[in-house]
Amino acid sequence: MEIFKQTNFDFLGKKWPFIAVSLLLTVVGIVSLLVKGGPKYGIDFNGGALMDVNFKQRPSAEDIRAALRKKITGEIEVQEVANSQEVLISTSVRDPKGLEAVRNDMLATLNTAFNQGSAGKLDINTATQSELLEGLRDPLAKAGAGLNDEQLQALVSRVLTYPIRRRVPA
Repeated sequence: MEIFKQTNFDFLGKKWPFIAVSLLLTVVGIVSLLVKGGPKYGIDFNGGALMDVNFKQRPSAEDIRAALRKKITGEIEVQEVANSQEVLISTSVRDPKGLEAVRNDMLATLNTAFNQGSAGKLDINTATQSELLEGLRDPLAKAGAGLNDEQLQALVSRVLTYPIRRRVPA
């Protein structure tokens, strides 16, 4: 069975047109990099904070950006995840020591701007061990779970060490 009838193709005879197209594409690529100011590196190379936020009612990307601009300097990128209430928020932070402060500012700003309905609710993503202890003691007692302090301490310890994907409810 013969798939290709004519296997004779003069590659070297057509080399100059292909070299010209290759050089043209190379020049276009270099000019594009120069015009746009070079390649745009993400937080993998520049450093920064990346936060995956799951909203009850997702606000628009521009509303999120506007709220964060009040507290955070630098470039803020907001990407909406299709068919969900999630957004990915990234900011550029050059100083690794200031990274935790920027994350805390992002969290506080998002909670203030978009989380009015759950004021006073315990957020296990950001709560300390003592906050979790106090926040769980009364609801568990009201539910009839007879846990002593040692059992409650063990429960809170397991909750804090459980390997969950870091999500910030807003």
